[in-house]
Amino acid sequence: MKTYKNLHVLLLKGGNGFEREVSLNTAIECAKAIKQIGCKITEVDIAENDLSSLAKINADICFNALHGDYGEDGSIQGFLNLLKIPYTHSGVATSSIAMNKINFKRIITEATMFSNDPIYFPKSLQIKDNGKYLEVDYDNTFVVKPIKGGSSVGVNIIKKGNKIPYFNELNNEQLMAETFVGSKELTVTVLKENPLCVTEITTTNNKEFYNYKAKYDKNGSSHKIPADIPKVIYKKALSWALKAHQIIGCRGISRADFRYDENNETLYMLELNTQPGMTQTSLSPEQAAYCGININDMIKILLEEASYEC
Repeated sequence: MKTYKNLHVLLLKGGNGFEREVSLNTAIECAKAIKQIGCKITEVDIAENDLSSLAKINADICFNALHGDYGEDGSIQGFLNLLKIPYTHSGVATSSIAMNKINFKRIITEATMFSNDPIYFPKSLQIKDNGKYLEVDYDNTFVVKPIKGGSSVGVNIIKKGNKIPYFNELNNEQLMAETFVGSKELTVTVLKENPLCVTEITTTNNKEFYNYKAKYDKNGSSHKIPADIPKVIYKKALSWALKAHQIIGCRGISRADFRYDENNETLYMLELNTQPGMTQTSLSPEQAAYCGININDMIKILLEEASYEC
């Protein structure tokens, strides 16, 4: 795709989930870039419009700026496949796998366990409901998070001796627990089969990890590029990000998150995001800029990679 003038782009945004605001902010930045490269754009908030109306828009391509449930789990991708509208980011199966952290962890572990460079994850812990509270059989700090979802919504660090709080909308069947590992938070964006760089994330205001506020509040975190880690670990993070991206069949872009344990010199993968944020505080555009790729060029790459599945 070389000509963008008069290309009609349908930009999907919003929705009703926990990540609605993130999606709307991503859409703002992406819409600017789509217009700047010369495309015609129609923006649709899926929380405010009937999906059947999408077929009447006659767009050439859909830019998926949705985050979280429905927009990131394969649902909207399946609908766009039915409409035969090429769309950005990954397809149905890939989106579904990445959205479910347990399935993603199992698939990547099994796919690499007999390779020369197996990908490691934090150890999984079983959550039990004793009728009064949720608990795990583990004596040190651990992490509890929703099996599905992004932007660190619902993630809790549980200190040794503390009980898991009950969640209003989530039970132990929708939650997962893992050992809390590492001292450094790292991330790698893969753009069109190219791992860009490794960012080290340091949170401010004494936040224990890269939570929702750290991600999206202005000055909520600081990002160091390149990450201050040993070269062998840096290269491993790049390699693992690309390997996971390819194993589950990502298209266009993904971002893999890691924790690095300096004491044991061990890298752990946490998860992979098929719809990385594109807000003013987001990591992927920042990493691309470090590599000399501005957001307009990122948008062009994603539009060029757009397709639908038969």
